[in-house]
Parts: sequence; C-alpha cells; structure tokens
Amino acid sequence: MICPAADVPRGDCVNCRQEKWQFREVRTLGSYQDALREAVLKIKHVAYEPLAIALGQRLAECIQDRPLVEHPEVVAPVPMHWFKRLWRHTHTAQTLARAVALHLELPLASGLLVCRRPLARQASLTPPQRKLNVRGAFRPSRLIRLTGKRVLIVDDVMTTGATAQETARALVEGGAAAVFVATVARSSPDF
Repeated sequence: MICPAADVPRGDCVNCRQEKWQFREVRTLGSYQDALREAVLKIKHVAYEPLAIALGQRLAECIQDRPLVEHPEVVAPVPMHWFKRLWRHTHTAQTLARAVALHLELPLASGLLVCRRPLARQASLTPPQRKLNVRGAFRPSRLIRLTGKRVLIVDDVMTTGATAQETARALVEGGAAAVFVATVARSSPDF
C-alpha cells in the first residue's frame, strides 16, 4: 500500500473542485479497491480488530512519511451513534484512531465529537443524500476543551467527503484551529 500524492480533495478530483472544505488536508493509504477494499469491509466486524489496528499503524506511518502542513495536537475518530455501536460491538473509526494516536504519540480524544442521531448507511446513498444524511449529525463534546486545537479526524473510507466535511464543520464551529482527515481508503463516487 502506498500513500498517494493525489489524496487531498482540493486537488484534481472533479467531484471536489467546487467544494469549500472545512478541513485542511487528507492522508489516505490508497484507493478503495482490491485488497484494501476487502480489508476495509473486514474491519467493520469485531473479529477483525487486529487488522484495524494494523491498518491504523500503517495510516500513521503514511502521515509520518508525508507530514501534514501543521502538526495535529489530538486524534479523534469519526463518531458513531451509541445504538449502532451497541449493535455492531465495535467502532472501526475508534479502533483506527487509537492505533494512529498511539503510533504518532498523540492524545486520543474518543469523545471529542458526538453523533446526535442514528444515520443511514452512507454507502447506500447518492452524493446529495449523503450530505443531507450527515448534516447537523455531529457536535463537539461539552466535556472536552477544543478551542485552538489542531485535530486529526480518522475514519475508514472517504468517498464524497460529506462525513469529513460535517465533522470538520462541527469542530471548527466548536473552536478547533484546524482539522485534518486520515482515512484507510479513498473512493471516487461513480454516481
């Protein structure tokens, strides 16, 4: 797996050119295809948490190999609604974020963001539906001081960027100085 140079959404992605992103940069291990796609699908199940940890470590290495424009101060997973977490018995983004934080020697802030409501599966939605699905779904925790922090958000896959955009928007509105995104895989939507 490599860390592709074209992983920043503001680049040559035809689907991203018109967006005003709330996050500064993205790092990803590779395209959501072949072996990486299979790995991402597996890590959504509790039995494959060791694979998620290994992918999180590789993602941290990718960030070390291609440092972000500013050094993050804290790592946080894209939040999952409590009911979905209970039903799945795992939280993939949290497992990945824990591995990234440990490898980069940064604090993990698992509760930095809260998911306010259950969300429909993004994979089953069109790009406009994805934006609507996550709009207003996240808020910063009232228990963690966010003001002036540079935050690295971690997730498994980025397709349209709707989830990354909405989590970054919530963090920026909550006082974050900068938001960066790291994902295991990147997919271009074929809609």
